[in-house]
Amino acid sequence: MLLLVLLLVTLVLFAIFLGGGIIAQGYLYQSPAERLPLRALGAAALVGLFLTMWVWIDARAPRKYDTFFEFAPYETKTFDEMDAVRWTSPDGSKLRVDGSGTPVEEVVKFKRGVGGKKDTFFDPAGEPFQLNSSGKSGQSYMTAAIKAKPAPDAPEPVRFGAQLTKDKRTYVDGPDGRRFIEDKGSRYVQADQLGVVYAPTTGTVAVALFINLVHFVVWFVALWLVLQFSRGHSALMAVAFGLLTMLLVLPLLFAPNRKKPDDAPKPVATARAGAPNPAAGF
Repeated sequence: MLLLVLLLVTLVLFAIFLGGGIIAQGYLYQSPAERLPLRALGAAALVGLFLTMWVWIDARAPRKYDTFFEFAPYETKTFDEMDAVRWTSPDGSKLRVDGSGTPVEEVVKFKRGVGGKKDTFFDPAGEPFQLNSSGKSGQSYMTAAIKAKPAPDAPEPVRFGAQLTKDKRTYVDGPDGRRFIEDKGSRYVQADQLGVVYAPTTGTVAVALFINLVHFVVWFVALWLVLQFSRGHSALMAVAFGLLTMLLVLPLLFAPNRKKPDDAPKPVATARAGAPNPAAGF
C-alpha cells in the first residue's frame, strides 16, 4: 500500500515538476534549470517520500497527526464497563440528600453491549443507559457522574462529573454536546459517545504542528534547492502547493486509514419516548 502511494505520488509530481518547470522557469528566468528532468525526479522523490511517511504515521494513529485543518488535539482510550452515579428525587423536584445536605448517590453498573449493540451500555436488567428518567418505583433520577477505568490496566476507576448548571438541575449543552469531565483533571467523556475517554494533550498538538510545518519546508527545499527556483518564488509556490496538498490530496491518501461512515461510533441512546429531556436534570 505505502509503496503504491510512493510510486503514484512520485510519478504525478515528476510530471508536474518537469512540465511546470519547463514552462515556469522559461517564463520567469528565460531558460529552465540544467538537468531539469533529473531535478524533477529528485524533487518528486523528496516530496513523495515525505507524504508517504505522513500516510504511514496516520495509518498507525488515524487523525491524530492530521493536517492542521483536521487534526484532533487529544488522545483517546476506550472502556467497556462503567458505574453510573445517580442523584434521585422522590417527587421530581427536590434531590434526596443526607444529613449534611449532600445529594445521596446511587450507583448502577453498566456494560457495553455486543454485536449490533456494541455502542450502547446496559445495566444488569438489560436496560440501556439514560442520562435521566423515572425509575420503576416512580422516583426520578439524573446521572451526576460516571466512573470508569480509562485503560484496562488502570489501578482505580476515574470519576467523571457531569457538566451541570449552578443549580445542579440541568446539564450544560456545550458546542460539542454534554460531557462528563474528570474530577481535578482535563479528560472527558461525551454523553452521546460513551466508552471513549478523550485526553487533551499539548504533545499531540506540538507534534502535529511540527509535521505540518515540515511539510511546507519540504516543498520549499524541493522547489528552491532541487528545482532551482528563486527563494521568493519557491516560498510562494511552497505555500500554494502545500495548502493544495493538505486540502485536496492528503484527505484522499488518508481515506483508507479511516473508518467508513457505517463503522463510526453511533450516538448512545440517552432517552426514550416519553422520558424527560436529557438536557434537563429533573
